[in-house]
Amino acid sequence: MEIFFIGVGEACDSAHGNTSVLVTTDSGTRILLDCGFSVPHHYFHTFADAPEPDYIWISHFHGDHFFGLPLLFLRLWQMGRTRPLPIVSQQGVAERVREVLDLAYPGFEKKLSFKLSFHTVSPDDTVSIGGLNWSTAVTEHSQYNLGLLLDDGKKQLYYSGDGRPTEPVQQLVQGCDLIIHEAFRLVDQFPYHGSITSCLQLADIAGVNKMALLHLDRDFRKYELEKINKLLKTRPGTLLPVAGDRLTV
Repeated sequence: MEIFFIGVGEACDSAHGNTSVLVTTDSGTRILLDCGFSVPHHYFHTFADAPEPDYIWISHFHGDHFFGLPLLFLRLWQMGRTRPLPIVSQQGVAERVREVLDLAYPGFEKKLSFKLSFHTVSPDDTVSIGGLNWSTAVTEHSQYNLGLLLDDGKKQLYYSGDGRPTEPVQQLVQGCDLIIHEAFRLVDQFPYHGSITSCLQLADIAGVNKMALLHLDRDFRKYELEKINKLLKTRPGTLLPVAGDRLTV
């Protein structure tokens, strides 16, 4: 799998953009993980010939994770996309996506040159979509959020969305190849947000050697970067990516 970090910041982080990741499997399938306010601009600015996503995953319905969808749809329509665009998320995703699209561009879904299709997942099941297994676990967040484990038969990647890791998350990520996790502060200081400390604990419990930390509080990242980097030097497999970084697992 190739991992491309489109954005690595929290909702108000103008320097690093909203957290979003483009995953490309060895077979060439592209999955866009979350699509917040700033994501379409970063996405289309980054790529001279923007690769169209094959699937979109939405972890939860906070604006910095899915309010970029209307603009993404508009740009794909301008590019002449015709094949359906599947969106995978929790129950209610079709209603939420159509609601935000209609607020942004009333009646626009009828004009789209491609159909939106929707797949729902729950923590009780593993579903096979596009040749991958999609498994989820609920995190501890202010809104219902599903962490996602993607398995292409060769590699396993976990993407947290937002929230502290829970016991079901610990079970889900056992031995996976890469954890991409929200880490808002150094310790669990804010309710419903993860931290660098809790992420490192998760990696230790799950036996995972490779982790990327995203969605840091913008002031924490800006003013405590030296402290963060000093800590991460003791954990060679733990990365603090910036927008535009690539990673292969």
